[in-house]
Amino acid sequence: MSTAVERLREGKPLAGFALVVTGHFLTDLVHLVGCLAELGAPLEAMTVLRKDYAYRWRHRVHGHLADLGVSVCDAPDPDAVSRHTERARRLGLRCLALDDGGYVVPALLDHVAAGLRPQAAAGLWAGVVEQTMSGIYKLQGREQDLPFPVFSVAQSRLKGRIESYWIAEKAVATALELLPATKIEGQPALVIGYGQVGTQIAALLTQRRMRVAVHDADLLNLIDAHESGYTTARELDTLLTGHTPLIIFGATGRTSMSTREFQALERPAYLASVSSRDIEFDLPALIALDPTAEATPGHFRRTHRLPGGVDVTVLAGGRPVNFHETDSISNLHSDLVYAGMLTGACAVAAGHAAPGLDPAWADTVLEESGLLQDYYERYGPPTTPKSTVPTGSRR
Repeated sequence: MSTAVERLREGKPLAGFALVVTGHFLTDLVHLVGCLAELGAPLEAMTVLRKDYAYRWRHRVHGHLADLGVSVCDAPDPDAVSRHTERARRLGLRCLALDDGGYVVPALLDHVAAGLRPQAAAGLWAGVVEQTMSGIYKLQGREQDLPFPVFSVAQSRLKGRIESYWIAEKAVATALELLPATKIEGQPALVIGYGQVGTQIAALLTQRRMRVAVHDADLLNLIDAHESGYTTARELDTLLTGHTPLIIFGATGRTSMSTREFQALERPAYLASVSSRDIEFDLPALIALDPTAEATPGHFRRTHRLPGGVDVTVLAGGRPVNFHETDSISNLHSDLVYAGMLTGACAVAAGHAAPGLDPAWADTVLEESGLLQDYYERYGPPTTPKSTVPTGSRR
């Protein structure tokens, strides 16, 4: 991130912009905000939307942001984006967001509080950088309504090919730790969603010697999973009843299991989400099937007794297991994607892109920025120093 700032800082490209930053309250958020300030973003005009995960240092991160003069709001606050936009209007600034989960664009398209409509937002908002697929999914079918460009780090090769493994590794390790004492080798597992992260989860579970099945609504992804050797089926219910998974990973970024799927389970199962918030599993539908269930001590496991006597246990309260009581990935891992976010923010601020969602634009900017070259030089093979032995000399 610091190297990206050195490359981008000339002319303070984010001066004149009131930024919204949606973030997990981890220590890497502190450095991200600091980098944005170095690029010119005024801290007193910045709003951070807080994702309400129980991180160890969340209170200290919040206090640090408050000391900097940054406004902090809860991410689901329906009025937060409108309040920020109105404040920017008063300060004579334009708005730009670095979003994580699709909190900003839907609010701008839907929310009419304070008289803000999409047409008015076109002038006040320069654009949005989105880093999650759940945020991109919220835009499907609405791309033509976008009055500004959306820079999709979420769909970039940088994020998909490098970060996905780190997320999957953390998710698998945490989920298996949350299970009771169980011999997992030879046990059936199911991965719903064979995208960038789901692909890595399936591979990691196979390495743990589990028997892995995969489901994806996208037929091309399903074919890929089948030809990679996994058990697959067109209908999810077929895998739930035939494969009888012990543990189910949901990695679709949408709701993958609801009443019908829960009722198809024929053995006790554990549900592990790897999606933002608690959208992967329809928890209200699960509770409705067993309204007397109570959270177990520690609030990391919730077991429901379904009709027929099948127990379904939701790990981490339905939140992504890779975020459970810990950093999802280390700061050294999140560093690359956050540097991509900084690069994207400056590209949006430059104002050269057309309104809409163009993943190819983000890939081009990121891959031409020098960011990947920096990463390879830092973590790639060491450079072999040239020999210092004079030519023609002998040992």
